[in-house]
Amino acid sequence: MCRWQVLRVVFASGVRAVAWVSVLKDFLLLSAALAIGIGVPYIHFGGISPMFAALVHAKPDHLIMPGATKNLGHAWYVSTVLLTSLGFYMWPQAFGSSFTAKSGNILRRNAVIMPLYGITLPLIFFVGFAAILVVPGLSNGDLSLLTVVRKTFPAWFLGVIGGAGALTAMVPAAIQILTAATLFAKNLYRPIFAPNMTDQQVARLAKTMVLVITAVGLYFAIYSSTTLVSLLLLGYAGVTQFFPGVVLGLYSRRVTMAGVLSGMVVGVATVAFLMLSKRDPFIGLNAGFIALCLNFAVTGAISLLRPIEVSGFEEPLPRSVAQ
Repeated sequence: MCRWQVLRVVFASGVRAVAWVSVLKDFLLLSAALAIGIGVPYIHFGGISPMFAALVHAKPDHLIMPGATKNLGHAWYVSTVLLTSLGFYMWPQAFGSSFTAKSGNILRRNAVIMPLYGITLPLIFFVGFAAILVVPGLSNGDLSLLTVVRKTFPAWFLGVIGGAGALTAMVPAAIQILTAATLFAKNLYRPIFAPNMTDQQVARLAKTMVLVITAVGLYFAIYSSTTLVSLLLLGYAGVTQFFPGVVLGLYSRRVTMAGVLSGMVVGVATVAFLMLSKRDPFIGLNAGFIALCLNFAVTGAISLLRPIEVSGFEEPLPRSVAQ
């Protein structure tokens, strides 16, 4: 149902509709996080501190590394935090949404405000810790929040939380679909297969790709058994491989196209191999972080082996220096 609403929003109104839905989403998300993050521990345990005391007594392993897992220790945790931090702005939709900004000051303001969303994360963690004791033996961890809310609050409040969750999923999904469809039509299909396509034809192809991408996403949402956290970490492991090329390309004149491309190929191939062969974590580290390190090494090594690529857009040297 949520996926079809995303399709209607993106297909009919584009990024403008996504922006307005995001305003409503943020209001509901912040309100829901405050209500359940504070309410659930107080209703079931009498406070946040008593909740942790009960958790230490009943499930002490959940509060130390590697927790309920066997191999996700401190090294994996630190490398995963680094990976997700470096890859946050590497998602293509981050660039797509940036193009809609009114000015550079808007982007700077958003870069300052965005980290404030992290304030709500501990509140969601509190609900997760409470769910360990309130709904023990829950088979699907993705349903822990809704299950706890259903056991704690009235039915109408569950509807509010569900609506906030649906909007929270719709906004990033909508901008991801829109960006993917636009990139395919404008940056892949037209340059390779139809260089003479007009902008109107590109727009029509992008709308068609919205339908295709939504259908593929709906299929995986229904039939995939991968948890949301695992899916997100897999996405970060892949998309963060753009980071060396972006950063080195911005701050170093030595980096070359061959180096960036080779590094990305090595990084993506390493991620695919380690993930598919069940070697994540590898030597205690996140597989995507291992791939990122190799990516950096290959990009730097190949770039240093080739001469500096001089761009035709560089300003000419002053005559006195040239002579």
